[in-house]
Amino acid sequence: MNGRNESWELVVATPEDAQGIQKVFDDGDFKGDISVKFNRTPNPYRSFQNDGDHIVLPVAKDISTGDVLGVGGCVIRRAYVNGALQNTAYLTGLKILQSHQRRLNCIKPAYQLIRDQTAHYTPFYYTTILKSNEAAIKLLEKQRKDMPSYIYLGDYTVFFLGTGGKSNSKGYTFERGYNDTLAAFYQDHLPKYNLAPASERLYGLTDNRFYCLKSPAGEILAACAIWDQQSYKQYIISDYGGIYKALSHLPIGLLGYPTMPKAGESANYASIAALIILEENQAIARLFLDLVLREAKQYDFMMLGLFENHPLTNVAQKFKHIKYQSRLYAVDYAKTPELSRGLDERPILLEVGLL
Repeated sequence: MNGRNESWELVVATPEDAQGIQKVFDDGDFKGDISVKFNRTPNPYRSFQNDGDHIVLPVAKDISTGDVLGVGGCVIRRAYVNGALQNTAYLTGLKILQSHQRRLNCIKPAYQLIRDQTAHYTPFYYTTILKSNEAAIKLLEKQRKDMPSYIYLGDYTVFFLGTGGKSNSKGYTFERGYNDTLAAFYQDHLPKYNLAPASERLYGLTDNRFYCLKSPAGEILAACAIWDQQSYKQYIISDYGGIYKALSHLPIGLLGYPTMPKAGESANYASIAALIILEENQAIARLFLDLVLREAKQYDFMMLGLFENHPLTNVAQKFKHIKYQSRLYAVDYAKTPELSRGLDERPILLEVGLL
């Protein structure tokens, strides 16, 4: 599939394209008060594979040189939708070399390529767009021929939380490790959330990364994992602006806020994954998260992503934090909104480490 001037072609990436894809990631960042470059070194192709069961990565290539000029992504993974497991497809934003952003009109063919390559999975397609990316929101929310409909589902907030502290378990039992009892807990509760992963055993999570809080009677009240993905996903702060420029020079970590890396440095981070705290146990939610953050003291901050209908959103707001927000969309190729809106009232559990 070639562009109008036939100088580039759109193909499905192979593992051999990893180096070219990396150059595209190296070329851009997210502008804002905190400008962040998201990277997937040392091998972006394998990094995408770690996020799901199957991947389709459209890449635009210069026909004469074979250089990768742009890349998009679609990650297929099993997740719970209305209580049943089915295929879902997460669409990642199209990235284009800055030198070609006004010359490479590949958005429509990239969406079509993704549809052609994934339709047999019959997935629930969805994506997120940063709220600050107004140009992309305006472009994709507008109904266009040969483009899927973007159906806004709500806001998704990523909280950056400080680590360390001196919390104690206050009569509850705080345990580290994974066992059959915890596996049964997740098997029972993950179907109660929409877009929750099919398994809590996400890529790279070992037994000693799981934590739970138990009642005096031994009942699991809360559980999560500390997920360190730095070996294949990095957040590099390229610049600070506004109030964050001043804060980046202050030891705000001593006040309970997340430590801010120096500009140009990769953040030492992890995320809170597979977080389950039942609504009837919300009274101990702050206690449990305090204990988990204490265990994560080797990190500058922890990331916690929550959709607006998640019962823990109000709890997270009470922590000292820095945050950014995205808009969550169902992506509807068939242009049948009643189907894409078909998520029931269950809270959405969307792992920030899978975005």
